[in-house]
Order: sequence, then C-alpha cells, then structure tokens
Amino acid sequence: MLFSPANICPLFTKITNVIMIQNVEPFDNSVSIERGMSQILRLKLLKLLTILSIKKAKKVIFPSTKARNDVEKSGFLLKHAEVIYHGINKELFRSCVENSVAHQIKKKYGLDKFIFYASNIQRYKGFLELAKAFVSLRSKIDNKIQLVFAGMYLDKRYYDEVKAFVAKEGYESRVIFLGNIPYEELPYLYSTCMMFVYPSTCESFGMPLIEAMACGSPILASNVEPMTEICADAAVYFDPKNPHEMADAMLKVMTDQALIATLKMNSLKRATMFSWETAISKTLHIFETEFRITD
Repeated sequence: MLFSPANICPLFTKITNVIMIQNVEPFDNSVSIERGMSQILRLKLLKLLTILSIKKAKKVIFPSTKARNDVEKSGFLLKHAEVIYHGINKELFRSCVENSVAHQIKKKYGLDKFIFYASNIQRYKGFLELAKAFVSLRSKIDNKIQLVFAGMYLDKRYYDEVKAFVAKEGYESRVIFLGNIPYEELPYLYSTCMMFVYPSTCESFGMPLIEAMACGSPILASNVEPMTEICADAAVYFDPKNPHEMADAMLKVMTDQALIATLKMNSLKRATMFSWETAISKTLHIFETEFRITD
C-alpha cells in the first residue's frame, strides 16, 4: 500500500493507493481569472492528474468538507472518501505574548502594533484586497499601525501589482513584506498581532487559521468555506472580494475590546478541535479497516 498525501498517486502500478487531496485550486473556476497561460495550463494538468488519481485510489482523504464538495461538484460521487482535519503542533503554536523572544522578533522586523497575514502570495489569496482595505482606514486608525505580510510570492506579476498599489498610496513604511520567514517565528507574530486577517477565496483547509487560533489571535476571515467550517465562532467574517466590508470588519474589531477578548478566547478553544493525534488515529483506522492490517 502507498499513501500519497499530495493529490497525485502513481497511475501505472498495481500498488494499492490511498491519497489525500491537499490542493483544490484546480476545481475552483474563479481562481483561473487573470492568470497567465502557464498557470492556467498548470491547473488544468493538476486537475486531470488529480481526477485520475482519485479514480485509481482505494481511498481518498480530504482535509475539509469543503474540499470534498469542490471535487464532487466536478461530477464525482465519492463513496470512497473520508474527511480528516489536519492537526496543530501544540508544542510550537501556543500563546506567547509575554515571551521575551516575541519582543525580540518584533524588534528584528521593526514592528509594534500590526495586523498580520501569513500566506504565500497568490492572486486568490486576497493580498491586494486586504491592502486596499487597510489603506481605506487611513484617517480612522492610528498611523503607527502596520499591515504585515509573511510569505514568499508564487505569482510575480500579482506580487508586483500589490507592491505598486502600496507605493502609489505612499504606504511602503506601513505595509511590510517580510518574505519567507523562519517557521519557528510564526507563533510569536500570531501571538502579538492586533488581529490575524485571512482574505483567501480558495482553500482546502487553511493551516494558518488553526496556527493563529492556537496562539490566541483575534481572527477575521473570508465568509466562504472552509474558513467558516474551520473557525466556526472564532472569527469575524467578511466578503473577501469587498475591501470596504473587510475594512469595516477590521475597524469593528479594532475598536471593541470586549469583542477582541471574546475572539481570543474562542480561538484558543476552537484550536483544541484540531489534533495530529486524532488525524493520525483516523488515518491509521482507514489503513487497518481497508487493508486489514494486523500486528
């Protein structure tokens, strides 16, 4: 038996396969808009290989109900599928607001009061909309507040577009691109940010959401699945394609200390729902029941 945790399994083999669908981007028609031809072809190829792999596999695992639904909309009746949520590294992702290391990392990047978003930069992730929302709050929030992006760019044209907008608005000192930072630094940024904003329009799960929740971040997220499925009552939701609505949500949270306290509490509680131990147990159960593995 072979477990393939990244959409695609070997197609020309007699080995029994279990696959996990981590990337549903090829099944979301909206993400191809304004893409270059090479990206469109990449998505079409990935979709074809994913479909063939699903047909080949003995069992298919999805990290969210939304991911399963996206694939089923393409015409599949997935009787051989299971939904198993990802887990969280509880040793790494925890609240560390008062930790001296957190202060050192903030000093390293020149940060004080900041709004945070961690994700690789691609068009469907909503970086430009978030930047527009932040700029629209120009006269309504403290001008020392920064918007901080962590993640490498995977779409150079889109990255340049976001950077050009920031420069045009004169916000180079307030919209900070950290690039690809060490993974171990993320908990300190999640813990010390004013809020974590996640405006993505297409995800199979959204790992940064549970990382941020485990660190007690007040979370604002897109009002689309799987964000609502993953965060439940631990987030304030907005239309990710509407910068004005996003800005209103940010301002609402920023000016309501009671709401901030509630979001932090709900984040920490919700994060306990996601465990690698549970994910491992459920995955092993599939192996054992499907293939009658014994000691």
